[in-house]
Amino acid sequence: MNSEKRIIDLNLGDKVNRIFYIKETEFRLRRDGRTIDGFLKISDGTGEIEAIYWDMPPSKVKQLEKMQFAQIDGQASRKRKDGELQINIKSITEGQKSLLQLEDFIPSTPFDIAELMEKIDGKISSIKNQYLRSLLLSFFQDPILRGIFRIAPAAKKLHQAYQGGLAEHTLNVAEICEKICELYPQINRDFLISTALLHDIGKLEEYQFEGVIEYTDKGKLIGHVVMGAEMVDAKIKMIKGFPEDLAIMFKHTILSHHGKLEFGSPKLPSILPAVALYYADDTDAKLNGLIGLKEQNKNIDKKWSEWVWWLERSFYLAEQDILDPNREELTD
Repeated sequence: MNSEKRIIDLNLGDKVNRIFYIKETEFRLRRDGRTIDGFLKISDGTGEIEAIYWDMPPSKVKQLEKMQFAQIDGQASRKRKDGELQINIKSITEGQKSLLQLEDFIPSTPFDIAELMEKIDGKISSIKNQYLRSLLLSFFQDPILRGIFRIAPAAKKLHQAYQGGLAEHTLNVAEICEKICELYPQINRDFLISTALLHDIGKLEEYQFEGVIEYTDKGKLIGHVVMGAEMVDAKIKMIKGFPEDLAIMFKHTILSHHGKLEFGSPKLPSILPAVALYYADDTDAKLNGLIGLKEQNKNIDKKWSEWVWWLERSFYLAEQDILDPNREELTD
């Protein structure tokens, strides 16, 4: 068996002997009070997995707490609780940090980030309303904001929780909004596409994402929905002559894009574009999250997932066996 297999390609029983990035560590003292089990969350650029160092020497605790990269020798097994894969560690030593690049070990969007940004720029160029276009350019032509946007994740866990995830999600939402505008010409395209491109801009300040995606203090206390509206408001005030009623509608759409009060929106969507944006955003987030769930379970022999909290149900995993787009009887 290839011990250099990536996390995404691991199967039950595969041996592992390669370098991983350590994202999280937790140490649990056993009941005997003398031995320790180490629980690590590790990644390699294709995904992340739990690795467990059973009955580890106490001397290893301080070493592991300081490690960023680790050479891990182990084997893939299944968790008793849910059947997901994990790695049982046989030995672990520190990887040579000077020879490694962090970005190579952190999951990234499967799409080319430069192409995503080019398409976003194309959307901006297509906006005819001078005020909306100026607002978009004030964000996307700012070298600092653009640099952060290129690598930012779209979420901590639920969807596109990887480098470039925000650019991917933003473009997807804008593309869904394009289709909505084709079907419903009553909706102002310039307005809907502009709000789609900025709906999650507050996430630039909600998360810190150097290695591990975590909430900033401001992100925890305020949240990206309100933070995004504040960022938009600050930029609008710098654009001479920006219509006040347009500004109010724009900020309302940003504030209401989560659709429900219990989902973090301080206001419910009360204009047509705001309703459209909510469903476009929710569609991409839910579908990406479900595709990720299926990918995580692809090597697990079970038909149903564990309880998915954000769906409030379990998800049928065997669907692909029946509805595979490449299945002969489903094609002409």
